[in-house]
Amino acid sequence: MTEAARVPREHATWIRGARIAWREWGSAGDVPVIALHGWLDNAASFDALAPLLHGCRVIAPDLPGNGLSEHRGPEGSYNIWDDLPDLIALVRELGLSRYRVMGHSRGAAIGTLLAAIEADVVSSLVLLDGLAAPAFDPAETVTQLRAFAHDYGERAPRAARIFPGVDEAIEARCRASGTDRRAVTMLVGRSLEACEGGFRWRTDPRLRYASAIKFSEPHIRAVFAAIGAPAMLLLAGDTRARLSQMPGVTDWFPDLAIDEIPGSHHWHMLDAAPAIAACILDFWRNRDQSQDH
Repeated sequence: MTEAARVPREHATWIRGARIAWREWGSAGDVPVIALHGWLDNAASFDALAPLLHGCRVIAPDLPGNGLSEHRGPEGSYNIWDDLPDLIALVRELGLSRYRVMGHSRGAAIGTLLAAIEADVVSSLVLLDGLAAPAFDPAETVTQLRAFAHDYGERAPRAARIFPGVDEAIEARCRASGTDRRAVTMLVGRSLEACEGGFRWRTDPRLRYASAIKFSEPHIRAVFAAIGAPAMLLLAGDTRARLSQMPGVTDWFPDLAIDEIPGSHHWHMLDAAPAIAACILDFWRNRDQSQDH
């Protein structure tokens, strides 16, 4: 990747009636990679990692309700599958006939769904400290639906808290999520906006609402079985214990390589980025030889 290609470029377009923004690294002739950020994050999640992925055109959208992308309309929701039509439309807008998928945390879970439904065009899948939510107990279906219906039907989105300065907003996010301050600082440029009295997060508060339903074990198995591309799960050493919440889940994935690199959940934004990039490039070199884009 040339020095010019390492500098991110900003784009935005209208997808399904709403403005979608994305950040891009690399050149038009490089192998396209759709990079999906985690919950309440944005495209800047890949600022440290993307420039290290030589030979790749990394396309990182702000998923709806996050970063510089618009919130969904009053009738919209933020179920994990709701992003799929937007991603399909974005890929079509970009004219991509074949591409790699990379996702972090919630973005990894979305990535598995995208790789499953687009198995004929996704050449490989990289999962950064995320795979799928713990399998849902179908006996809780009514309880889950009730929470979803009442959240979207009764709750008015809470007005965003106003912080007197950027530092106060960063500190609040760090306290609430346990995210490394350096990572939060990288995200604020796309997720924080000036307002009367100071600054507020532009993230849609409905992202915290309950999902309509969650995937049970048969659902997860069906998704994993449909993924025909080689896949790699990279675990952050500090959070690997979360995988124990899903006993046997990696056995449901027919072609999944698993590796571990020391660090915290947002370690791809921090000092571990070079090691993560090296691992990903090695995986692509050995398992994904597709250059058809």
